Order: sequence, then structure tokens, then C-alpha cells
Amino acid sequence: TAAARTYTPQEAAILAGVRLQRIQNAITERQLGPGLRKGRDGRRRLDLPAVLTFAATQRLGKVRVKPELLYAAFKKAGIPDAPITVTDMVTIDAPRLLAPLVRRMALYDRAQEAIERDPAVMRGEPVIRGTRVLARTLHARIKGGEAIDEVLADYAYLDRETVEAAVLYIEANPPRGRPPEREADGPTP
Repeated sequence: TAAARTYTPQEAAILAGVRLQRIQNAITERQLGPGLRKGRDGRRRLDLPAVLTFAATQRLGKVRVKPELLYAAFKKAGIPDAPITVTDMVTIDAPRLLAPLVRRMALYDRAQEAIERDPAVMRGEPVIRGTRVLARTLHARIKGGEAIDEVLADYAYLDRETVEAAVLYIEANPPRGRPPEREADGPTP
């Protein structure tokens, strides 16, 4: 479930709509407290209340609420479906405030189901499950300015939500390290 999931700093930044540097600074300055932990893979992970807190502070803009108060409120409420009381004087319309985040989280959950990495398929690159369509190809086309309808015209077996999920997945999981070496196709000129 989304409430039990944890997120890498990159995933949290994309989902919350904040710059990765902001999350990295909060980690470095030890502002996240219980919201930060190590995952099974040894990487730093943020819990759901931390991601909700980053999204809320971003969306609140100039309205300043202490992040630790927001974190505590989200720790209690999870993904809120009603306004939440942060302090005696502050209540926020969390469902409306966090609607973009909740939509991105649903798309990201969809991406986790729709995208697979299999070394036997396209060298292990992320592809749409059951196809050879690279998620990064869909990402490049959308970010290159093509409309989703144009992409769907070329891939009639995909739906809009899958394309959106693939774009979000690639943004949240950029390639790490050097690209794999390609096998030589023959002599180079």
C-alpha cells in the first residue's frame, strides 16, 4: 500500500514536486527525523508523511507552517481525505492541497505494475510489461513536446495512464552510472 511504502530522495522529489536538492539539504541537516530510514538496499528512504510534508510546504508557498507539525499531522492521517488540523489555529484543506501529489502517487503505483526490467528484454531497460516499448522512449517523446495522443496513435495498445506513468517512472528513476557497453557490430570506420 502507498501508506507503507518508502521512497528514494529522487522519487520523493518527483512525487512531491520539489527540487531534489531541497530533499538532500533536509537529509544533510537532519531535518527529517523519523521520516528518514535506510531501505533493504542500503539507500536512504523517506516515508509517506515526509513526502506529504514536502508537497504541502511546496504548495503552501509563503504560508509557513513548521514541517515537524505537518509531519506529525500526516503521520496520524496518512493520505488525508478530509481537512486536517495541524495546530489549534491551522487547518488545511489537505485533499485539495495535495491532489497533484495523490495523482502522481497513483500514477507511480501504476508504473510499478506496468513497467518491468528483464535482462532478456531490451537489455534490462525499463519497458512496458508484455511489450518491447522502452519507458524512456515514451518519456523522451512526451518531454520532447509530443502530445500523448500522438504517442498513443503509434502505440494503440497503450492507454493514456500507462504513458503518463512511464514518464513519471523515468523521471523518478533516472539511469545511474555509465551506460552499458554495446557489443561491437563490426569494424568501426
